Amino acid sequence: MASLLALGAAALFGTADFVGGYASRKVDAIAVALGSNLAGLLTALVLLAIVGGEWSVRTVAFGLLSGLAAAAGLTLLFTALSSGPFQLVSPLAAVLSGVVPVVVGFGLGERPGVLAVSGMMLAAPAVWLLAGGGFSGFDTSHRRALLTAMAAGVAFGLFFSLLAQTSDDSGAAPLILVKVAGVGVLAPLVGRARALGHAITPLALVSGSLDMLANGLFLWASRRGDLSVVGALVALFPAPNAVLAWAILKERLSSAQAVGFALALGAGVLLSS
Repeated sequence: MASLLALGAAALFGTADFVGGYASRKVDAIAVALGSNLAGLLTALVLLAIVGGEWSVRTVAFGLLSGLAAAAGLTLLFTALSSGPFQLVSPLAAVLSGVVPVVVGFGLGERPGVLAVSGMMLAAPAVWLLAGGGFSGFDTSHRRALLTAMAAGVAFGLFFSLLAQTSDDSGAAPLILVKVAGVGVLAPLVGRARALGHAITPLALVSGSLDMLANGLFLWASRRGDLSVVGALVALFPAPNAVLAWAILKERLSSAQAVGFALALGAGVLLSS
């Protein structure tokens, strides 16, 4: 059950990223991120009304910390993408976002079986290839961008790890705290009334709603399974992103991405065993 929920979360995360990325081609990316977070907050309120949730010190603390980590990751990723090559920045952040929960899970005493560990080993190169990873664009001038991308990946990984530490009876309460923190960090970065207006776009709202539903599935999965396994499965989110780019934008899939798909399928099967 946890594996299916995690794969569902990965599908929704990838779709949300595709929609948000497409919106960012026409509107300021930070404004899109703010609009996405506002939509996510509204979606979280709906989820709380449906499933409920208990508020506790643990839930509030880890919920807010996870939200700050997510907002920091988004800001760092945008910063890295503004000055570094996409084929290095985005894959590096994606890989590390999956590695961190695995490390945290092992640190908390989780000991997945041999098949799951094998799946984790396949997941990292799968994510790298699916996200278009390469090394041809690297030179010393990109060092700061790559370090920033690594920081972004670690921040996203901490977001997943911290969110998973909220109380089991907290329901959808942590999801609200995540978006409250996100809006609080991103709103001052937008600042301008015109940019704020650009944040309220249909695509940004759809992206935010899908992202929140993905957060909900991840949280549900983390309460039913090991964080290390769930985190590795969710990290496969570049797969649906690439499929949508191929199907809707008619972007060609490279041979490396094809290999990445094969590795992702293998990783998914092993991690779900």
